[in-house]
Amino acid sequence: MDKLTLLAIVERGKGKGNFSCFATENIGNFGLAGYGSTAREAMEDIKVAAQESRVMAAEAGQDFPEEIEFDFRLDVGSFFDYYPLDVTATAKYIGINPSVLRQYVSAIREPQKKQIDKINAGLERLAHDLGTGLKMIDKPAVSYI
Repeated sequence: MDKLTLLAIVERGKGKGNFSCFATENIGNFGLAGYGSTAREAMEDIKVAAQESRVMAAEAGQDFPEEIEFDFRLDVGSFFDYYPLDVTATAKYIGINPSVLRQYVSAIREPQKKQIDKINAGLERLAHDLGTGLKMIDKPAVSYI
């Protein structure tokens, strides 16, 4: 086996600093998971788990991919941990009650598919709007006068 791409889900658990990441498929007898106090830490930890699993597989004489790439998918809480966006401002921009979005982010409530779709559509709109070519000024505003 050379290179393998695995879907990996990153999720925030209840409480502070409780993130996990797991591959949706096993490699032979190996299930890959990572944990951390941030989404980034959990994502790095699953990479460490893959390296450790590669060593254990070699010791057991089992095949294991030389390289594993992860296709990370983040839940609402891990998304807002990974990207330092203001939850209230983002909620207003995408048209969701800020209090409800904060509950999703902190894993107090779990959003239904309809809400996830609305959040994803709003974030795609935000990404598009940010990429439209608007630029910040490069000197104090009064110097343009």
